[in-house]
Amino acid sequence: MRILFISQLFDPEYSIKGLGFLQEMQKQGFEVDVITTFPNYPTGKIFPGYKVKPWQIEMHDGVRVIRVFSYISHSRSKLSRALNYASFMVSAFLAAAIIRKPDVIYAYHPQLTTGLIASVFKKVSITPFITDVQDLWPDALAATGTQSKGLVYSAINKICNFVYKTSTRIVVLSDGYKNALIDRGVPADKIVVVYNWHADESVTIDGREERLLPQGFDHTFVYAGNLGAAQSLKNVISAFSNSAERSVCLVVIGSGVEEDELISHARTIGAKNIFFLGYVSSQKIKKYLSQADVLVVHLRDESLFKITIPSKIQAYLSSQKPILMAVGGEANQIICDAGAGVSAEPDNILSIESAIIELLSRRNEWEEMGRNGRRFYETEMSRSRGVSKIVSVLKGLQN
Repeated sequence: MRILFISQLFDPEYSIKGLGFLQEMQKQGFEVDVITTFPNYPTGKIFPGYKVKPWQIEMHDGVRVIRVFSYISHSRSKLSRALNYASFMVSAFLAAAIIRKPDVIYAYHPQLTTGLIASVFKKVSITPFITDVQDLWPDALAATGTQSKGLVYSAINKICNFVYKTSTRIVVLSDGYKNALIDRGVPADKIVVVYNWHADESVTIDGREERLLPQGFDHTFVYAGNLGAAQSLKNVISAFSNSAERSVCLVVIGSGVEEDELISHARTIGAKNIFFLGYVSSQKIKKYLSQADVLVVHLRDESLFKITIPSKIQAYLSSQKPILMAVGGEANQIICDAGAGVSAEPDNILSIESAIIELLSRRNEWEEMGRNGRRFYETEMSRSRGVSKIVSVLKGLQN
């Protein structure tokens, strides 16, 4: 079976279903082509060694990667974002029309536009496709404040419903997402839940690495990821600032549209135990996580996020570290069920403070929490388990 994988996000950017996933699919006997753009996420700057061109082909152990033009932007401007998505959609569709016809299209869906490409292509060439839904649009746009409800919201919602109706199968990352799509009228037998996995789960860390995190504190908590509206880290920073007397520090690793605002907030409240390290590449991040005592997850207090499972959960569980989970809903429940840490209510300073205090009081259990998390990851969220499910979906299309 020949698969055309379409994603605006791809290696060397951090991507869960990236090159490693597709190389594993190739080992399973599938031929794989990729259509993507030039790496620039999350900084909005082209990665070293790349230059935006109309067309570039790379080969990675038999996986052909076709990079096409897109307008590169990572600003707050809605117009810039729209141009970014739209330019890739046009370029990717043209590329898909030129190359050899695939047996199935796999549209990886952090952005709606990849699913729309596959939907249109299916109408033109009768090619079945799977859409892999990582964000529920337009709900995610409203939840992050990117788009208020109105005509544009309604239009995006109709496009989403068109993609869901046109798709042959839909892969979602949580039971909550599946239930949400069923509520939108999508047949349950069309939807398959496949937990995300950690893209670098096989990477081992040399324990002799030099100290990368700030010193002088008894305990180091680390948040690593995007710094955007969805992550809503202002209250997390306030909670840790209030815990300074316990010799606890919070290290924030990452970049995003709210980075400057968060740094300013920390200064305004006089936080002396909050450190911003900026963007760290996916190839290096595991070294930083290995030196943390506790890892932190937080999302804005929105109903949508209570049915999602942030991708960093898999990275954190795989790292075998205790977790402070402040997302709510399904994500909090996973950590509780796994015995992998302590949960808090999102955007609730007092609840987050209480979780910090509880974790410190259970310091002798941290190693066990880490082992519990790793065990849960290996049995429920590993790449081998996820790939096995996706292979079953693909083979089902041949019947």
